[in-house]
Amino acid sequence: MYGKELTLADLEKVARKLKWCVPALTDAVVIGSGAVAAMHPELPGELRFSVDFDFVPQNLPILYFDSMLVDRFIGAESEFRDEELIYADYATPDTVRCTPPGWKERAHRINLPEGLVLHVLDVSDVAYNKLYAGRPKDIFWVRGLLGTGLITWARLEELHASNPLDAADREKVERSMALVRT
Repeated sequence: MYGKELTLADLEKVARKLKWCVPALTDAVVIGSGAVAAMHPELPGELRFSVDFDFVPQNLPILYFDSMLVDRFIGAESEFRDEELIYADYATPDTVRCTPPGWKERAHRINLPEGLVLHVLDVSDVAYNKLYAGRPKDIFWVRGLLGTGLITWARLEELHASNPLDAADREKVERSMALVRT
């Protein structure tokens, strides 16, 4: 089984390899549970356990050649994953399209000396995106995160109320919120 309890050091290691694979990359958003694990070492291990860090490039489009290099050297089937028990997922900008407004200002900024700036999503924004994804593992993760007190229902409801989603996306998040509450 792959994966481990992720840390900030793991994020920085994977990000450095990402910069090596895509030298032109200077800005990336880090999303997903890995983002929360890296920034919150106080979380219980089961909430920090993951197999990957999700990176969304900001300063350049995802090119086929770049994504192939990422997959080959630090992706899900790479030797890096076999050795480190984690990998990088080079995600499309569409991945953050339903993130509530203001997420860029709430993100934590990490400047790596290699010339890569990481914008790590705030825990509430990650939880909201998990509600949008709505997979069983996401519902379980948000439920567990709420139990830690790191996020609150009030904050999730506030983010939802301020998010200009279309009706179908809004209903999708609301279905996930109902599942988390049960």
